[in-house]
Amino acid sequence: MKIEDKIYHEILDHVLHLLGHHLPVEVIAGALMAIAQRLYKTHFTDEDYQRIMKTAMETKVKPYDIKKGTLH
Repeated sequence: MKIEDKIYHEILDHVLHLLGHHLPVEVIAGALMAIAQRLYKTHFTDEDYQRIMKTAMETKVKPYDIKKGTLH
């Protein structure tokens, strides 16, 4: 398994654990976004940070299908 997949699945497992405790989705997602933004801001130049934030905002994503009983 690639390191990117391993990290993604470890974080997803923790998010599923938090959701299992009926914590608000928007609070969990907000915390993840704040952590991501701070990591990007720490690692990238201002120009690269702005570019990655623009890309994140413009990228279309599919919602999870929670009717299937899983977020995978």
